[in-house]
Amino acid sequence: MQKSYLHQYKNILILFCLIVFHQLPEARAQRTELLVRALDGNGQETALYEKLVVVSGVATLSATPTSTGEPIEPWAIFFHLKSNDGSAAPVNGKSRVGDSAGNPVGWIDAKHLKTWNTRFILDPIEPQRNRKFVIQLNGGGRAEQNATPEGKRRYALILDPPKEEKGDDTQYPIVVYAGNVQGAGEQGALARQRNELSSVKLEIMFVIESSDFMFIENKDEGKSRLDYIKDSIRGLIADLRQDEGISKAVRLGFAEYKDSVPKASFTSRLTCDLTDDYQQFSRSLDQMSASKLKDDWPDDVISGLNEAVTNASWSENSVKHIVLLGKASCQLNEIGDNPPQSGENNSLEKLVGAKIDKGYNKTGLSITRLIAKGRPQGGSSRVRSAKMFHALHFDKDIFKDGEIENPEETRKQINTINSTVDNFSEAELLQVLGEPELGPVVIVCYQVRIMEYQRKLAFSQYQSIAKNNDEADGLFMAVEPTSKAAQQAIESLSQKIKSTFDLLKKARDGQGMPSQNRNNNEISQPLFTLVGAAAEKFKDQPVIEGTATTRNENGRQISVKKVMVSRQELRRLRSTMDSLHTKFRNKTSKADRQDVGSILTTMKEIIAETSAGQKMNAKTKLKDLITDLPLRTAALDTSAADLALMSTDSFKEWLDRIESAVFRIDDLLNAEQDWLSLSDQAVNDEFTFLRLSELP
Repeated sequence: MQKSYLHQYKNILILFCLIVFHQLPEARAQRTELLVRALDGNGQETALYEKLVVVSGVATLSATPTSTGEPIEPWAIFFHLKSNDGSAAPVNGKSRVGDSAGNPVGWIDAKHLKTWNTRFILDPIEPQRNRKFVIQLNGGGRAEQNATPEGKRRYALILDPPKEEKGDDTQYPIVVYAGNVQGAGEQGALARQRNELSSVKLEIMFVIESSDFMFIENKDEGKSRLDYIKDSIRGLIADLRQDEGISKAVRLGFAEYKDSVPKASFTSRLTCDLTDDYQQFSRSLDQMSASKLKDDWPDDVISGLNEAVTNASWSENSVKHIVLLGKASCQLNEIGDNPPQSGENNSLEKLVGAKIDKGYNKTGLSITRLIAKGRPQGGSSRVRSAKMFHALHFDKDIFKDGEIENPEETRKQINTINSTVDNFSEAELLQVLGEPELGPVVIVCYQVRIMEYQRKLAFSQYQSIAKNNDEADGLFMAVEPTSKAAQQAIESLSQKIKSTFDLLKKARDGQGMPSQNRNNNEISQPLFTLVGAAAEKFKDQPVIEGTATTRNENGRQISVKKVMVSRQELRRLRSTMDSLHTKFRNKTSKADRQDVGSILTTMKEIIAETSAGQKMNAKTKLKDLITDLPLRTAALDTSAADLALMSTDSFKEWLDRIESAVFRIDDLLNAEQDWLSLSDQAVNDEFTFLRLSELP
């Protein structure tokens, strides 16, 4: 600890001196010249630095190549450094390791290290029925992933770029190890949280829509969608109450959501926290009512789900489920950035859409990020902390429910009218809307287009939610808003809960569980994983080398390709992007950007700390200097010469993209549950693994 403090203060003093004497670029070049560049398939140096990963339980870290060292935990990740003579070869059988800035840390026996020439991994999903991560072993044979031991996290590092990219069939060269992992800042949590199967609970949070669509009634039954949902949940409670054992082991709660518009009394709230007091739950359900907002079609579904993830009082030792019940599609955009309701950005959309309140995504989370938040990739015990998402979509296809005569002909006529209106100018459209016979017809056809587009959009989004980022198959149902269909859906859910409880009783009694291959119950899947992890927790897993894919031979997702990002480099990236925005926002006029040399000088000042001493000219792209991360923003595919040529509007758009990337980085940095720590001695001890779609 004392050495760590000294090292920290040393770095601060060095940085201060470098700033004072304007030596940052040169000094960084001196520090980084010890780092070893990774080579491509042709033996040429790349922009990546080579990393070394400890893959042995008996490795030691020593101060010199000849001295004895202290034990270093497996899966500590270091950067490969050259010796003082400039050679990257081992000395006395040991390789030199250091941090990302090129500061030496020590020497480790090369036989206990694996070279990691990418920053990518395959993140295996937890094993499910017909979906196990498979490794084709070097030298022949194969290995299947079993439940990950409690308190461990299984990583499959992609050691080198694959010989050939074949999409989901690409065979990635990997090394796998079940390393000890804890959430950053959670020391000692593993020892406190043992997996006590005798007290495992089943917890279900319903997330219920309570806005305009819930008022829609079935004309034959005179009941609203909200009535069907309430009746369904009441039926579930009645079933659970019949078994005293179930009622004590199952906790229920619900959150509700509306939309982020002025008329809404709230966007989302935790209406009833998790409880085994079913009377309290029922009273809260009875008191729940919907609001007529008369706003746009999507609702802030993500805020409702986030309410359940963040604010519900989840038990430490439980199997956790979140069940979405609704109709509306998800608000996924920032305030003021609303996509067309009908999917078509035409004159009619602009005229009618301008008259209604438009909501926005209050959390700023995508579906992927929301699910990742509910299923953190590390921490004290991923199995127990992960929530499984399910979705029941209450809607119908108006052309298939028997209410419309000649449905296909009617659909064709409506599509023809919509296609014709798409080509109208605003003046022509205003004239048509003013005609008493044609105007209402155009509006009705437009409403049908919205209804169809939004139904398909919501259907797709609910399916995506129930896929749990392709890590687990949640329950998804498209439910017709009728008493019979709603009853059948909830009966199916009730049976799955009862079946899960039977398995839970066996696990509590130590009787073991049936083969997972015979289980097709989405509610009990996490229980198999939890029990499997408990059974494996005292076993040491070997390091395995081979190749693996993201999908199995049946096309089922078995792993997700992700990229490693350290907190330190993300902070540095944020600082650089923020500085770009700050220093260039006063140069929106093209006249202020005619001097390419001045722009280049400003860029050099901004990226001095991140350019690693590389040469920069007017045509050098920012993305080639700032980071080796495969960032998605097109804003970095820009040079000083490009900025000088941009129009005022294009430049403002570039600034907006830079600012948006800063906000995205802030979201990532603030997601504390996603930051992991592998070892006290590892250099980048706080890092995360992100899907490529999650990068700024």
